[in-house]
Amino acid sequence: MRSDALTCPKLSAMVTPPLPPDEDRRLARLAALSVMDTEPEPLFDHLTALAAQICGTPVALLGLLDERRQWFKAAVGFGRSETPRAQTFCAHTLLADGLFEVRDARLDARFVDHPDVLARPALRFYAGVPIRLDDGSHPGTLCVVDFQPRELTEAQREALTRLADAAAEALMMRERALRGADLEAAEQPFQVLAETAPLGIFRTDAAGDFIFTNANWQRICGLPARAALGEGWAATLTTEDSTSVLAHWRRCVAQRQAFEMRYRLRRGGNGHGVRQVWTRARPLLAPDGGLRGYVGITEDVTDRITAERELRDSKALLDRTGRVAGIGGWSLDLQTEELVWSDQTCRIHDLEAGHRPTLQEAIGYYKPEARAAIEAAVLRGMQHGEPWSLELPLVTAKGREIWVLSQGQVDWQDGVPVRLVGAFQDVTEHHRAAVELEHNRQRLRALYESTPALMHSVDAAGRVLSVSDRWLERLGYKRQQVIGRAMDDFMTPESSQQVREVYRPAMWRDGHVGDCPVQLICADGRLRDVLVSAVAEYTADGRPLRALALVDDITEDLQRRAELAHEQRMRRQTERHVQELDQLLHERSEMLDVLAHEVRQPLNNASAALQGAAASLAGRGERQAQERLNRAQAVLGQVLAGVDNTLAAASLLAGGGRIAREDTDIDTLIAVTIADLPREQRDRIVVHRHTATRTALMDMSLLRLALRNLLSNALKYARGVSPVTLHVIDFDEPAVLQFEVADAGPGIPRELLPRLFTRGARGSGGTESAHGLGLYIVRRVMDMHGGTAELLRTGPLGTVMRLTLPQAD
Repeated sequence: MRSDALTCPKLSAMVTPPLPPDEDRRLARLAALSVMDTEPEPLFDHLTALAAQICGTPVALLGLLDERRQWFKAAVGFGRSETPRAQTFCAHTLLADGLFEVRDARLDARFVDHPDVLARPALRFYAGVPIRLDDGSHPGTLCVVDFQPRELTEAQREALTRLADAAAEALMMRERALRGADLEAAEQPFQVLAETAPLGIFRTDAAGDFIFTNANWQRICGLPARAALGEGWAATLTTEDSTSVLAHWRRCVAQRQAFEMRYRLRRGGNGHGVRQVWTRARPLLAPDGGLRGYVGITEDVTDRITAERELRDSKALLDRTGRVAGIGGWSLDLQTEELVWSDQTCRIHDLEAGHRPTLQEAIGYYKPEARAAIEAAVLRGMQHGEPWSLELPLVTAKGREIWVLSQGQVDWQDGVPVRLVGAFQDVTEHHRAAVELEHNRQRLRALYESTPALMHSVDAAGRVLSVSDRWLERLGYKRQQVIGRAMDDFMTPESSQQVREVYRPAMWRDGHVGDCPVQLICADGRLRDVLVSAVAEYTADGRPLRALALVDDITEDLQRRAELAHEQRMRRQTERHVQELDQLLHERSEMLDVLAHEVRQPLNNASAALQGAAASLAGRGERQAQERLNRAQAVLGQVLAGVDNTLAAASLLAGGGRIAREDTDIDTLIAVTIADLPREQRDRIVVHRHTATRTALMDMSLLRLALRNLLSNALKYARGVSPVTLHVIDFDEPAVLQFEVADAGPGIPRELLPRLFTRGARGSGGTESAHGLGLYIVRRVMDMHGGTAELLRTGPLGTVMRLTLPQAD
């Protein structure tokens, strides 16, 4: 909205004020002034320009109101000369005893619907003072207007009031001048104003040279009146600001523009007392549009700038502190509903610092389910002054979901709530921690109740507060049967007495007890033996609060101990039986020794006698008798072999796997083994040596027995007088010695193969009976040597058996 479109400032929809009580007298005095519709006069122009400069507004008006209109004797920033009286703010000002101020027309019910208030930019601010003449009448007003909300300072209000008084004095002096007063007196009001104004006032000619300064200007700048004339004032400028200030001043004068600038000066130009000043000047134009000069004000703002800087520093410190602490602030004016956020509050909402939201916008950031709570809290605060502290969910401007702590309280004035102020904090992490803590508590309670341990807690009187699921399961109760009952109800009378008299007093005294034996009564009446350990918890003043007990069920343990004692008795009995068995084995060993010496030796002697007799008969040619002796000797040899195998088997069973391994000559082993065979069978043995190795590690007596059993079996089951071949082989990787025995017999029956090396396994191809110990002894001997005995192949063309003897130490 342009300033010339402003209806001075009218409001087409505003409430029309009543006429002043002295309206007739006021109009008569206005007529006596003879000022309506007169030409512009410098004095009134100066006064109006000063009003605009002092108040810092774009528009200032000196208006006079008759029956139907408001006419402007002087105007700044406004192009019209009059406006209807019914549509002006100034009609309200006429009724006031002093300054009438509207800080924000949008918030004032009298002016809120006016088109100029609703336009863009909108008329927002108005301040006016009635011009009071010596008879008390108000012919008009001096007012200032702005297009944004604001509030005059006390100094500006005082200055505007004085300017209105000066305007009244000027009107009365003009009235006197019209009656014949000297025309030069027309400037006297300006002089009076300049001398009484609280600010430094100056005036220049059309060239911009100073022609007048008041006492306050001289005090601020430290220059006497004469020294300031012309461009003498420039001597006060500091070196740093001099060039820019003078250049800007001369440019404004050349272009007939208003001058406004803050700069530094040295009082008296002596380099001491540097001050910050704010100078504003407006051009004075003649009726023909020519520049008549400037009128301006200079204000010492050093203290204000210092205060503003300290305020900014304090605000910055407060903001940094709030940022570090994560706490913002806010305030709400209950009259205007103007909401102010601190920078930290803006940051919490993901908004730029300095954002000024409406109340509806601020509430809109809360999640829908939280808005009712915050709206109710704000409403109670606005209506009843109740403070609040709420933790609520909020969605920031960037869509982040957070939790905030909103706190507020009321500022009172004359018993009426006028403002809400409060703090605002992002407590998302705290909220999450609190939620997690609650979840942990629930999980802990669930864990407590579901723990595999037997646990319960009691209060100071011994009543059950909680029990674990395993406790209930072990004793057979339901939770509702236990909670709230005395713990003594679940103990035997003896245990209950022991707990009351000994364990419980000790626990409250020492803070804990451990492994207290107690008997608990199950729901089915059975008893369980337990050990109870407990820790006590106390109130802040040291009184017993509750106790947590851990129950160790030792019923099964006691049973196991009884069973263990029984097992120990049984083990001792078994050990006695073992000793008796060892005695029997010892006696058996002695019997075998008797068998080996008392039975085998006579058989050996008999065998030698039969051999001698057979040899003698052969010399005399008694062939029939020799054959009989040979058959007898064969039978005796079979008996000796059976005795040897029986003794060997018994020795292997009782020996525990211990052998006497020594370096043995291989040829000697083969020779003595063949010598053990019947004389008539020895020639059937064919030895093939495939190695030059002479000796090998072995227990010769045992390996001789194993090899003899293989050769005897081969001779027994081979057809007729077919040969039996003994192959001797050695290998380096791994280091082993092998004996392979091959015959040309019919092979081993298939049904015998799975149990070939077990005791009692007998073949059916021989002509003599057997005990089934031969191959069993072979396997045992090779096992004791860490070797193997195996069947390589068997079939109609014969059988091959192999002994593998390891040679590594």
